[in-house]
Amino acid sequence: MSSPSSPQSLDSIGWDAQKQVVMATAAIFGSVLWYSGSVLLALIVVLIVLLPFPWILVRYPYLQRKLLFHSWYYQADKSLENPSLWGVQNGVNNPVGTLGCWFVPSTCSCAPSSTCSCLCNTVVVYCHGSSGSRGNSYRVDLVNFLSSLGCAVYSFDYRGYADSPGESSQINSVQDARQVLAVARAAHPAKRVVLYGHSMGTGVVCQTAYQLLQEGAPVDAVILEAPFLSIPDVVLRSPAIRFVNQLPLYRDFVWQFSDLFRSKDVIGELRNVLLLFAENDEVIPPVHVTELHKLCPGSTLHLIPEGGHNFLIQQDSVKRVIEEHLNWDRCQMTISRS
Repeated sequence: MSSPSSPQSLDSIGWDAQKQVVMATAAIFGSVLWYSGSVLLALIVVLIVLLPFPWILVRYPYLQRKLLFHSWYYQADKSLENPSLWGVQNGVNNPVGTLGCWFVPSTCSCAPSSTCSCLCNTVVVYCHGSSGSRGNSYRVDLVNFLSSLGCAVYSFDYRGYADSPGESSQINSVQDARQVLAVARAAHPAKRVVLYGHSMGTGVVCQTAYQLLQEGAPVDAVILEAPFLSIPDVVLRSPAIRFVNQLPLYRDFVWQFSDLFRSKDVIGELRNVLLLFAENDEVIPPVHVTELHKLCPGSTLHLIPEGGHNFLIQQDSVKRVIEEHLNWDRCQMTISRS
């Protein structure tokens, strides 16, 4: 028969329990200190990196443009000289000066001054977004869709992209769009001209359309897919760095960027504008398109739940809206140009 525990053994057990409590408390306290220190260190690092970042971009526009114009992100395993390799139907390689460009002719035939089809009498110049090339799959899908409607289509790459040599910038990209547009108008003097832009390309389109309007040579319609107010507005309204965006010095530097694409300043002057946007856009918040819609009297806004930033053209409702917009006046306008 075992003897009852002695008082010494009871004290020993109590002391062990106390040690375990103390060690657990110390471990918890140490974990809290480590976590707090890590968070503080991370915050300091973030501030050190983010605060001078706009100043660095303003001082070195080259770095700014590399972040905005993703010309380095290009799938080069196929030649852009052969549009069919990329899935373009009935397209031909049609360089415009030094710019790489595809041309897809109209699939229907109408007399130049006839009103048999507005779409047959329409040529679309497509300005793509900030990354890749005109060969991106969703861009090819759009070109094929516009062609299936009967439109002639020009799809090109800005300077610095794909097979278009040169440096990318807002000034250069707008000049590139104007160059392609001039070729389109010269080759199709009897056709209506539409500028279509996606993402960064909406900034190119707005600036191009505004310049032509000021010169008395406006385009007939504008389509903006996933547009934004301006590049600084995209940066300053980013949820990821919202706490830094509130700093006055930070905001001042952002507005000193070289390539602003301030669509919000010019869109109010444009007419016959269609705005396309997906509520689940993972790049640009919907507030951009709703504010642009308010700034542009008479514009049409088509806001859909799905489609993301790049794949609106896969939505049937978007296709219907584009077709309706391209046929906006049922050809009651004067087709011929001087």
